[in-house]
Amino acid sequence: MKHKIKGDIINWNSSIWDFNYQMKSIKEDEDIDLSVNSYGGDAFLGIDICNTLKDHKGLVTVTITGMAASAASVICMGADKIRAHANTMLMVHNAQTFVAGDAKKLRKAAADVEKVSQAVLKSYTNRVDEDTMKKLLDDETYLTAEEALKYGLIDEIIDAEPEEVESEIFENKAKEFNNKITAAVAPKQPISASGIDENTLKQMFAEFKNEITNELKPKEIVPDPVAPKQNLSSLFLNL
Repeated sequence: MKHKIKGDIINWNSSIWDFNYQMKSIKEDEDIDLSVNSYGGDAFLGIDICNTLKDHKGLVTVTITGMAASAASVICMGADKIRAHANTMLMVHNAQTFVAGDAKKLRKAAADVEKVSQAVLKSYTNRVDEDTMKKLLDDETYLTAEEALKYGLIDEIIDAEPEEVESEIFENKAKEFNNKITAAVAPKQPISASGIDENTLKQMFAEFKNEITNELKPKEIVPDPVAPKQNLSSLFLNL
């Protein structure tokens, strides 16, 4: 089965609906090739899909094609093998929530979200030790493919162009990521074999040319200063 989860991790996302529908009809040992490009969303939905992939008897391969952030990174942890394109990213953080109310409700919400964070943490500990992972979650860490590989959060880096990420919930974050990948693939100034770009070379040659021109210009001959005539009588007196 080949499928792609993109956009926000929410129940009404069509790619989530399609995934759940296909999971009902595939063989229990059928291989799954799942692509992920999402800024995240519902933590429990991410955990649910992660565990669905984990429990599947067939080989599950997840490929990160743009961004796998928050709940989307949790989904990836359900795979037997996680691949990421060289110019993609993975982001992990503790659970977050929105709450309003009196002090009692706020304290309860803080306690509840800490418990959710513990559940999120357990999603990664089959790959990364708990202390290291907790630090990454506490710091809300953005990881390049190389860094994710170093920590063991992915298994393989592949080369390809990154995909833009779609999001309504995290629109500003999605735009920020998309701007980064646009800049990364933009045409760059040609580089010479020596590693110096073309504009720098032109400037160096221009300065060198000016120096040579100045050296070749005829120089004005300045006569040596004529020593003043000395009064012999004063010379003898000094002696």
